[in-house]
Amino acid sequence: MTDAQRASLQQRWTIAPRIGDAEQARLGADSMLLTQLLWNRGVRTAEDAGAFFATNGTESMADPLRMHGVPAAVDRLRRAIGHGELIAVYGDYDVDGLAGAALLVETLQRLGGRVVAYIPHRTRDGYGVNAGAVSDLAAQGARVIMTVDCGITAGREIELAAALGVDAIVTDHHTVPAELPAAAAVLNPHQPGCDYPFKELAGGGVAYQLARALHATLLDRTEARRRDDSLATLAALSTVADVVPLTGENRTIVTLGLASVRAEPRPGFQAICERANRSLSTLSARDLAFAVIPRLNAAGRMGDARLALDTLLAADLPTARALTEHLEEANVARRDLVDGILDSVAGEASRAANEGSIVLAGDYSVGVAGLIAGRLAEQHSVPCVVIECGEEASRGSVRGPDGLNLMRVLQDCSDTLIQFGGHERAAGFSLRSDQVDAFRDAFHRSAQSARVESVPQGAARVDAVLRLSSVGTRLATLTERFEPTGAGNSRPSFMSSGLIVRSAQRVNGGHIRLRLAQGSEARQAVAFRPQFDLPLPGSRVDVLYEVERSHWLGEERVELVVRDLRPSSTPLILNQGAAAAEPQHTQRG
Repeated sequence: MTDAQRASLQQRWTIAPRIGDAEQARLGADSMLLTQLLWNRGVRTAEDAGAFFATNGTESMADPLRMHGVPAAVDRLRRAIGHGELIAVYGDYDVDGLAGAALLVETLQRLGGRVVAYIPHRTRDGYGVNAGAVSDLAAQGARVIMTVDCGITAGREIELAAALGVDAIVTDHHTVPAELPAAAAVLNPHQPGCDYPFKELAGGGVAYQLARALHATLLDRTEARRRDDSLATLAALSTVADVVPLTGENRTIVTLGLASVRAEPRPGFQAICERANRSLSTLSARDLAFAVIPRLNAAGRMGDARLALDTLLAADLPTARALTEHLEEANVARRDLVDGILDSVAGEASRAANEGSIVLAGDYSVGVAGLIAGRLAEQHSVPCVVIECGEEASRGSVRGPDGLNLMRVLQDCSDTLIQFGGHERAAGFSLRSDQVDAFRDAFHRSAQSARVESVPQGAARVDAVLRLSSVGTRLATLTERFEPTGAGNSRPSFMSSGLIVRSAQRVNGGHIRLRLAQGSEARQAVAFRPQFDLPLPGSRVDVLYEVERSHWLGEERVELVVRDLRPSSTPLILNQGAAAAEPQHTQRG
C-alpha cells in the first residue's frame, strides 16, 4: 500500500458524547451503556425507548388504505381477479424490486388471480419500465400492468399502456417528478397528498402495504394476518436490499420477516441459507445483506434476474436447491470479476480520490458498476462514479459516503445527462458518450461544493469506549437487542485503546485473524477485507469494532469484528461533550 493510499484509507473516529445519570433516568434504561446506545440513536424518552424495542407486528403499522392510490389499486385488482383478467407484475432486476415482485405475484395468485411476472434484463432493457416490454405484455393479453420499485417517472410508457387498453398501477418509492404518470393508481408515500405517515418504505415495502390492503379487503382477519406474516420475509429482503433506514415500519417489516423465515422458511430462502452456511435460527439482517442478497443479485448482474425470482417462488426444496446452485455459480463469477476490476483500477482510483471524487469510465460491465463504485466509495470515503461507455450512449452508477446527497450532486450535473434517478447515497444515470468528460468535471465541482462540514470526511462513529474485559456474552446480548441493524440503525460500535497484538495472520478471502490483549484479558478478533495493513505481533493498537457471537466445534464465543485498527498514538476526534480523560465504560461479560 502506498503512502497516498494509506492516508486516503485512514479513517478518523468520532466518539459520541458521553451521557450521565440524568439521561439514564430520563430513558428508564437498566444500564448506562444501554442508555448510551439509545441516546446515540436519537431516543430521548422512556416512551421512545419502549417503542424502539417493541415488536407488535403489523398492528403497529398504519392502515395501508391510508396510502394514496391503494383504494383505487385494490378496486382495480379486485375486478381483474373477479373477471379473470391477466395481471402483469413488472419488477426490477435488483433484489429490492425483485423481492417486491415475488411478493405481489404470490399475493395475487393465492387470491385467484391470473398473473405473469416480467423482470427486465439489465443490459437489454435497462432500468425502469420499457416500452417494448409494455407492448409485449399487452400482446400477451395483460389488462393490468403493476410496477414494483419503478414507474414513477415512466409517463410515456404508462401512456402507451393506456393506448393499448392496459391499466397501469404504479408502486414505487423513488423521488416523485413534477408530473405523475397518468396511471389507474399511483402508490408512492412521497407523492403530494399521501396521508401515509411512514415515508421511508422500500419498493417492496410499498408493495407489502398493497398486499396487506388486498388481504384486509378480501379475507377474514385471521387469514389476512397469516398471509401478511408469510410475506414479510420478501418485504424484509427488499427493505434490507434497498438500504432504507431500519427505523419505524421498516424495522417492523424486517423483524417480522426474520421471525417468519425462522418459523416457516420458504424453500428458496432455505436453500440459499444452506449454500451460504447461514443458520436459519440465528439469521440476522446482516446475513441478509452479506450472504442472501448478493447471491440473488448475482443473477441479474451476470445474466438473467429471472433465475432469482424463480428461486424465491420455488414450490419445493429440491427445485430451490437446484436453482440455488446456478445462483452460486453466478455469485462466484461476479465476485471474481469485481475483484479483478478493483485490482486493475486501484492506482487510478487512489489518484482521483486525492482530488475529492472518483469517476471511472471505460468498458465496465453495467452489472457490476454499482458494486465497484460502492467498494471504492467505502475504501476512499469519497463519491465514486463508474461509467460503462457505449458508442453513442453510456450508463453510470454512483455511490457516496454519509453526508453527501448524490441526487443533489447529479442535479447540478443534469445539463450533461439524459436522465438520472436514485437515492442520497446510491444513484444511476445515462448520458451521451461525448459528454463523459464534461460530466466528470461537473461532478467533481459539485461533489466538492456539496461536501458537508458537520461530520469529518470518512469519520467512523464510536458509540462508546470499552475495556477489552467488557467483551463477552452480556455485551453481545445487549447489542443484539438493537437488531435488526443496518442503514439508519447501525450496529453498536465500540473502541478499545492500547491493545496488544498477540498474533495476526491473513486467511482466505483477504481477511485477518487476530488475538488481542489488554492486561490479563485476551479476545479473538476478525477483520473482513480490511483497509489497514497486517499489524505486527507485540504492537500496541487502538481498535474500532463490533461484537458478534460465533460457534466453533460446538462452543459459543464472542469475538470482535474489527472495522478499523491503528497505532495507539493516532489522535482521536471527540464530539462536543466527550472527554478523553473520562473513565471507560465497563460491561462485564
